[in-house]
Amino acid sequence: LVFSSLPGLEGNGSFTGSMIFTATGATTGTCSVSLTNTSPAANGGFLTAFAFNVVDGVTLGFNSSTQPTWGLLSVVDANPYRIFDYGAGIGSWLDGGPPFNGMAVGITSVTEFSVSATAGVLATLTDSSFFDDSNGYAFAARFRGFANGGSDKVLGVVPAPGAIALLALAGLASRRRR
Repeated sequence: LVFSSLPGLEGNGSFTGSMIFTATGATTGTCSVSLTNTSPAANGGFLTAFAFNVVDGVTLGFNSSTQPTWGLLSVVDANPYRIFDYGAGIGSWLDGGPPFNGMAVGITSVTEFSVSATAGVLATLTDSSFFDDSNGYAFAARFRGFANGGSDKVLGVVPAPGAIALLALAGLASRRRR
């Protein structure tokens, strides 16, 4: 599942990302979240936390070896975007350690979560099960430490298939003009 950011509340932060679910047993699996901080380089800034919703019946743990300075977040109050089920960050959603422990502009990082569910639930899980927008929002990211002293809260969305096709056509048209 590939997703990207909407414009942030402050217009400072942006990202691209993906989620991959892999079953590892009848009741276990992993969910890998890959994020790239695509904020404008001139303003700096660090992605310091993210949060997402999962379908009912799923419990997540955190593999700290993939992000040693980060920790698991659960029942994340990502104000103004409501409560999210899980996430990861250098501290809480709003605060934590120094922003430079987050992801700098241009950095891509993968965070891995362990997944537990009953065999019946696990058999139905897909990548999209970890990007559940049934509560209003599926994914949010928190940025801090911008050069202008600002921070940002940014939602993630899955581009509509039509939008992806339009982007591909625009790319072909621009190549043709060159």
